[in-house]
Amino acid sequence: MQVIDFQLERAKRKSGINDVAELRNMIDQGYDPCDSIDVDNYYEWLNFQGMISKESDEGWSDEAIQRLFDDIKNLDPDETRTVTLDYSVDELISGDDISLDYTTFSPNKT
Repeated sequence: MQVIDFQLERAKRKSGINDVAELRNMIDQGYDPCDSIDVDNYYEWLNFQGMISKESDEGWSDEAIQRLFDDIKNLDPDETRTVTLDYSVDELISGDDISLDYTTFSPNKT
């Protein structure tokens, strides 16, 4: 007995996307292949996942990537944010550089 997936069949006819595996993945992720905005969001999401996976050696879970993506989408550029960084001077300057007095150097003219 063969079961017909009407959502997939509708998406194949209306979306213009011919790759059934991609349509299935899109539907499974909660995107509507027949809605152009959802399709754009799906490809944006895939691109974002690829960037995170390529740039990071750490294993990111799908849930962590989704939370990061949601935070970036909801970022308000007009909102002031404060970030506190902890660092050690030894990590920034090492070796002979510690003894240099940069206040006595004159700027170079080119």
